[in-house]
This record gives sequence, structure tokens and C-alpha cells, in this order.
Amino acid sequence: MAASDTRSYTMAAEAIAEIVSQKLEIMFSNPVRLGCLSTETQAKAAKDKLAMIQEFFSTHDRPSKSTEWSGRLLRAMYDAEELIDKFHLREACRRHKALHMATRPLATLVHKYMLWRELSNLVKAVNELCQDQYLRRKTDAGAVRKGESASSSFPGSDPWLGKKLGRLTTFWDWQASTNSIWHADKKEKIMNQMRKEEVHGISIHGEQGAGKTFLARWVYREAMYQGFDSCAWVHISDSLDDLGELLFEILEQVDKQARDVKGMSLDEITKVLFKKLTKRKRFLIVLDDVRPSNEQLLRGLVMRIPLFTKGLIISTTRDDDIAWKMNSDGDAIKLKKLCDTEIQKMLAWKLHRVPDPKSLTKEEINISSRCPRLPLCIYLLSGLLPNAGEHERAVLANDYPEMALSDLLKLSYHRLPVHLKPCFIYMVLFPVAFPIPTRRLVRLWLAEGLLDLHCCDREEKMTRLPEDVGETFILELADRSVIDVVSWRADGSPKACQIVTSLYDMIRSTVMSTGFLHIHDDSKLKDRNYRDPTSQQSGERARVRWLAEHTNIVMDVSGGSYPALNLDHVRSFLSFYQRRGMLTKDISKFLRKLTSKTDCSLLRVLDLEGVYKPSLQGVFHKLVLLRYLGLRSTVLDSIPREVGDLHYIETLDIKHTNVTSLPSSLWKARNLRHLHLNWFYIDLKKILKACRNNTMALTKLQTLNGLVIGEVKENLMAEPMDSLTTLTTLKLFLQCSGTDTSGAAGETVADWISFRLTNLQSLTFGVILEARPTKEDGSTKEAKPAEEDKHAKEEAKHATSQVGPLPKLSLAEQHHYLLELYLLGQLKKPIWTELVPGSLRVLTLSGSKVEADMMPELGGLLKNLRTFRLLANSFLGTSLRFAKDGFPSLKILKIWKLSRLEKVTIEQRAMPHLQELEFRRLDGMKNVEGMNECEELENICVEVKNGANDFLEHLKKGKGKRANLYKIEETKKLEPTDDDDSHDKDEDEDEDEDKVLVYKPL
Repeated sequence: MAASDTRSYTMAAEAIAEIVSQKLEIMFSNPVRLGCLSTETQAKAAKDKLAMIQEFFSTHDRPSKSTEWSGRLLRAMYDAEELIDKFHLREACRRHKALHMATRPLATLVHKYMLWRELSNLVKAVNELCQDQYLRRKTDAGAVRKGESASSSFPGSDPWLGKKLGRLTTFWDWQASTNSIWHADKKEKIMNQMRKEEVHGISIHGEQGAGKTFLARWVYREAMYQGFDSCAWVHISDSLDDLGELLFEILEQVDKQARDVKGMSLDEITKVLFKKLTKRKRFLIVLDDVRPSNEQLLRGLVMRIPLFTKGLIISTTRDDDIAWKMNSDGDAIKLKKLCDTEIQKMLAWKLHRVPDPKSLTKEEINISSRCPRLPLCIYLLSGLLPNAGEHERAVLANDYPEMALSDLLKLSYHRLPVHLKPCFIYMVLFPVAFPIPTRRLVRLWLAEGLLDLHCCDREEKMTRLPEDVGETFILELADRSVIDVVSWRADGSPKACQIVTSLYDMIRSTVMSTGFLHIHDDSKLKDRNYRDPTSQQSGERARVRWLAEHTNIVMDVSGGSYPALNLDHVRSFLSFYQRRGMLTKDISKFLRKLTSKTDCSLLRVLDLEGVYKPSLQGVFHKLVLLRYLGLRSTVLDSIPREVGDLHYIETLDIKHTNVTSLPSSLWKARNLRHLHLNWFYIDLKKILKACRNNTMALTKLQTLNGLVIGEVKENLMAEPMDSLTTLTTLKLFLQCSGTDTSGAAGETVADWISFRLTNLQSLTFGVILEARPTKEDGSTKEAKPAEEDKHAKEEAKHATSQVGPLPKLSLAEQHHYLLELYLLGQLKKPIWTELVPGSLRVLTLSGSKVEADMMPELGGLLKNLRTFRLLANSFLGTSLRFAKDGFPSLKILKIWKLSRLEKVTIEQRAMPHLQELEFRRLDGMKNVEGMNECEELENICVEVKNGANDFLEHLKKGKGKRANLYKIEETKKLEPTDDDDSHDKDEDEDEDEDKVLVYKPL
């Protein structure tokens, strides 16, 4: 077979070997589950043999030349994972049946005997692989390099050990765009083009790795500050060859109701897009990676853009002819290779945090001189060098006299530690150039069992939460330059990331060829005979373990989904096809096919985020191993009752749905870790009753997001709430029917938060004065106090006008890990030294009604604060003073809706790192002094009443030379934003539901 086949088998085998190793380790750590000493011995033998194979992978620079051996290993690893998962499946089925009927005691013994027999067969197969002469020679030869292997799977090698606050200061604050100081002339040219009013095009062209996408991404981020009120980014993949699909992709980002175009003709979609664009002040469309084969597609798009609109179309391409045709005015933006000085500055910036070539060693300069003079190559190299040992650096210096981009791409993956490789491959399930929310990614890794083993030390004691491990994995992948962080949260942590595009293309084609994962992205992947696209050359049907759908499920004439694809082994299913109505009738049939040959399914992950109202009835009783159920933004009205009986469920996300009740059995869940609700009222007595009757209920719960509860008595909460002390994220609002919230209800909840939830990292808490819904578990608009929730803007306005007094919170003494705090409600003479801990990175106050200026005191207390938001009625005074040396880490300050505020004073050395300053709806504001003291201030955004030009002129004079001034204007919003993970937007914006903000440069 070809060398590419060998690489494909080796890559898949290495990844699955790591997964099997983790599963064996977890099984071996639980001898009770194994059942007997002989089974334990077999499990240990299999683990030891597998470690020998992993040693082989970790000590070699290139994959084995033996395709036959790699193929045998891959089949053995598939068998190993199968036997482990089917053992868990048999246990789960037995437990599930026990809920409804008696089970035979003999069944347990039969299951354990089957495990012993299958482990024996595995040990025999792996032993044969280890006896291979080729393997033994290579392992012996590589033993001398064992100590410096970059692929060590021991979690102690993780450079990001420690609590989240420590990781923030060691990585996130250092992180800067490697190319931030490059292409300054190109940026200026594009900025001049962006100021034009008529529709026109700009083309950015250059060879692969020249930085085209980076430059386009910079433009995309800057668009909001140049008056563009609508933006769309489309990666032109090979499968996107239909004009209707392209228009739909654009329309979906311009208008969130685009799913309704299902079944429309091309002309009808064109009319809808035409109508939406004509209502925009200015729009931006980015077409990334355009190729000559897309010329007809682009021509059709340009013909359908209204001529009298104001917009900009930016295309990135490697083809000079396409660049010339897509550029409407002047020369296209040509990105050339870097010179030696630029290369060294770029490498020094990434390696040593300073753009000074003198900081580089001779070895680093020598290695960089062997690379192509392209930004992507230097970027990849900067991820390789800091993590390379002496041998690896010698390989780079000697074995690659002239490295090509393909060499660096392969090395970047091959040099990843073995525990990162399965996690990295999992990211390929997402569409290319898709901003992957880190929240979503970490929990998917968790559900697939890719994090558990790395939570323990050498003595197998659990020292870290799996979620913390997942965050460190993202940091390490970013540090190794194989993923880009494309957006950031307010606390400075990564919000969304994506694989480097060139690396994505390489990994995807490699792992798909083995069937390790399958991505259904176009009907052309199947021929007319419905041949399995993942069939191997040997004729054996591939065992697809991870499956993603990027376009609609292909149906055969009999109505079956994926008729030729082997679905018996699928562990993860993710759908990204979001046209309204297309999946409603299909999902249920597809899920039934997963269990067509067995009573139960191996499925662990079912992620339907964004799919419109998928049909889920009649399938969950077979998904007994399900750990992740993602239904965010599906607009479902209810979820099946069987969801509450899923024993292993870890993540349930129903945010941005119409679900208003949950199965009562869900509150008995023993493994539930993350629960995202949509701000509806729940009778707390149900939760407390479930906890009281089941001591293990909710003992692992970490995220409780979007819950509204009523009054509760202290005697009801005392014992059950002891089981909820594991919470790290809590978004909770107390809804009171009267005006007195200082009684038992408020005090009880406040004491629970203050003295029992000491592991909190993020807290949103507020009190609302509203009548309780008449229907139990019902939902009303008034019951959604989500000022920080962009999907509930109208409710936010209502909540801020009818909030109640907050009970006394004491967070400063025990909440050492609290990073985000959002308080909605009146603070009665707050004692800041008791209320706010010094660890805070984000503080948001709304409805606080504080009368005395708290800035001098808070500025000294909150040394780590990065983002500070003062929202509606949070301060009732007329002036705020940011005292000398106060808020030393603050980067973002937003002051909104303070009707009495007239003056803001910034003293010398206050907020020295402030970058963004925003004033909105400050009707009495007259004076801001000391802005020029903030030397790093970049953007000042202000929204004022019509005719308040004096204040704008005052800001122009006092802003300093570096800062840019923008006037915020409101225009009609066609559809509210419904994704709190969308990049370049704050998660906590308090804007009207029917408005969209436009930032106009002044």
C-alpha cells in the first residue's frame, strides 16, 4: 500500500491505543468491577503490552513502514475498545432493566466471565503484535530517547498545572496575536477601502500559509468599529458548489430566521437575502479560501448583491486570476514571503514575548532559516521549538535541510503528546474554520472519556477536575500552535478556538480514510450504488466511532439513513445541519438505526445544538451509555421523560429552547455535572426532595445555569444542600412575591452560596420582585431575569426595573477561586471587603443602587479584575473617581444607564492597562477627566442622546493620541442573537431585543 495508507493507519491506531489505554487504566483501578483476580491479571497484562506499543509510537520520528502491522494494530485496538465498552453496556442495560423488572443474579457472573474471556483474547492479540521483530528493533533503538519523549502521557508533565486563576496569569495574559505587528501597510489599505460607501470587493491573495485568513479575520473583527451592522464569514469548502447553499450560508448569519428558507428555490432565497441586505446600513461578507473551481459560484453571488447597498465583499484566494476578478478597485492585496528580519521578529515574539531577533539562540535562527518564509510556517515552528527536547531539535536542524510546509504540518501533529492526539482529532468533527466554543469542546472530550485518566497523580489520587484538565489541554494545543484562539471571554480565557486550516485538511483526509471518524458533508460522498465511503481496500467495512453531519442525512428509497455505513460502533454523533424542518423527521430514524441490531447503543454523545426541533421520541430507552445531550438552540418545546433515567448523563444543555419543565427523576442523577436551563421557574421543593431521598443525587453537579426558584425555608435546605457543594458555576435568581427579601428565603440562599459553595468560579445571583407563575414549572417572560443573557433582552429591561434587595453575601473570605461575579439587585450599604474576593476577573453590577462612590475602595481590592461593568441603576451618585494605582489589571470598563452620573475622573496610574471604555445612555454625563492617563486605551465607545455633541467634542479633546473614538448608533435588529458563544460579542450585553449596535468612527 502507499505511504499515505501507512500514515493513516498509524495515526488512527495511535489515537485509539491512547483511548483504550485510558479505558483499561480506569477499569484496572476498579477491581471490584472486574470481579475476580484472574480478570484483574488479564487487564493488567493487556495494559502492560499496550504500554509497549505506545512506547514505540512515542520514541520514533516517523510512523512504521509496515502497513500490515499498523492495520493489525488498528483492528486489535478497535476490538479492545469494543470489549470494554460492551462490558459497560451490558452493565448499563442490566441496571436499566432493574428499574422496571427483576434481573437474574446469574447475569452478573456471566458478564464478568465474558469480560475475562475477551481480555484473554486481547492479551494474546497484543502479545503477537509486541513480538513483531520490527517493533522490537525499533523499541530497543528508541529506548535511549525515552526520557525526553514529547509524547509522555503522564499528567504530571502538563505545564498548566494549578488552579484556573494561575493558568490565567501564566498563559492567557501573555497570549497575543503573533502577527499583530505585521501587514501594517496592508491593514491601512484595507481600512481605506472599508470607508467607501458603495458595494465593492477586496481580494487578499498569496500562497498557502501567507496569512490571508489571519488578515481577513482581523478585518472581520474591526468591522464592528467601522459602521458595519451585519457580517457573514463563509469558508468556501470543496463541497460548497451550489449557489443556493452559499446564499443560505450568508443569509443564516445575516438573519437568524434563515432556517425558514427550507424548500425555497434559488430565486426565492435571493429575494430574501436581497431584502435583508437592503435594510442594513453596511454589511461585510468574507469568502475564505476561494478557488478557481468556485468562479461560477462567485459570479452568481456578485450578480445577486443589490447594487445600491453599502457593503464590502472580501475574498481570500491562492489564485491570482480570481484575485484580480474579485477586486473591484485597484490592485488586490498581495501577501508575499517574509524577509529574514521579519521571520526572526515573529519567532522571537512567539518564543520570548518580545519582537527582538537578539533574543533568539543560534540554533533557533538556524532552524528558522530552513523553513519557508511564510507566517504559517514560523507560527508552526514556534509551537514546535519550546516543546522539543535536544534530540527533536537535532532532527529539525539535521534531518530537514529544507523544510516544506507539509513537513511542519506533519511534525506539528506527530510531536503532540499522546494524550492530546485523540482530543485534537475529535476537533475535526467540527466544520473547517468553525469557531468551536471551548465550553462545548471540553464537555465533549469529557463524555468521550478523554480526560478522566489525567485527573490523578502518580498515586492515582484525584487532584484535578476533568474540566480543568480539558482547559489545560486547550491551552497546550494553543501553545503548540496547532489551534487558534479566535475569541476571548471577559475574564481573558479562550471562548472559541479552531484548528489551523491547513492542518485540519491534512488530519481530516488521513483519519477519514481509515473510518476512525466520518464526516457527512455532501451527497457526492456516496455513489449511486450507496457504496460506503469509508470502506477499506481490504473490503472490510470501517468501524466509525465518531460521526458528524455537515449536510442533510442521505436517505435511500426505503427511508433508511446512511444505508451503507457501519453504524454499530458509533460513540459520538454531532449534527451541524440547521435548516428548519429538514431533521425533524430524520433524527429519530437515524438513532433507531444505531440500535437496529442490538437492544442498546454504544452512543455516548448526541450533540444536536442548533438543529431545529429534532424528533427524539422512542430512542432514549436504548441510549443507556449516553453522557452528553446537547439540545441548545433547538427550539424544542419539551424533552422526553426517559432523559431523567439516563444513569451516565453528565451534560444536559437545553438553553435557548422552549422547554419549561424537566423530568423529576433528573434531580436524582448521580453523574450529572453540567445542567444548562433557559431561565424558567422550578419549585425547589422537588430538587430538595430528590436530594433528601438519594444521598448520591447531584453530588457531582458543577454547572447549574439558568434557574429561577421561589421562596424556600431554611429547614428544607439545611441537609440536602450539603450535596451541592461541588458547584463551580451557578446562575440563579430568587423570585419573591413580596417586597421583603431579607427574610428566611434570601438569607438561606445567601448563606448557602457564601459558606457552602466555596468552589465557585462563576456566580450570577439576583432577586426579582414578581408574582410566581400560576402553573407549576411554568415559564413567563417575567421569570427570565437574564440581563446577562443575550437571548432575553426584553426580559432584561423588565428585570432591572423590578429587582429586589439582595441578601447579604460574604464571598471575600472563602471564595478564593471566584473569577466572575454578576449581581442583580439592590445592595444595602455593602461592605466591599466582605463581599468581593480579590481573585475576581469580571465584576458586573446591575440594580445595585449604591449611593457612595466605591471606585477608590474597589480599585485597591480587585488587583486581578479585567472587566468591570456598571449597568442600569448600579450607582446613584453624580461622580466616579478611579483612584491612583487602582485597578492595575483592568482592560475593559463599561458604564451604562446611570441617569445621575455627570463626571468620571481617572487619576494618574489608575487603570494603566485599560483598552476599552464604553459609555451608554448616560443622559447627564458631562465630563471625563484623565483619559489620556490610560496609555494603552484603544477604543472609546459612546452612545448619547441626539444633540449631545458637546460631550462628544469633549471626548475628542481628552481621549489622547492613540485612542479611537466611536459613536454608538442603534438600528433595527431583524432577529436577536441567540448564541452566547458567538465570538466578538460580550456574553452580558443589555441591549433592546429589536436593536443592533453600529459603531461609527468619529
